[in-house]
Amino acid sequence: MATATADSDVMVKVGKMIFYITCAVGLWFFYWFAGIQCPC
Repeated sequence: MATATADSDVMVKVGKMIFYITCAVGLWFFYWFAGIQCPC
């Protein structure tokens, strides 16, 4: 039982890490794309 809870704990941490990395890459790509589109 203890191993199962530790397992899900690790999975939640990994999932959050992937989620935050995806958000960061998405924001960076959005700003990069907006910079490319902007004529200024």
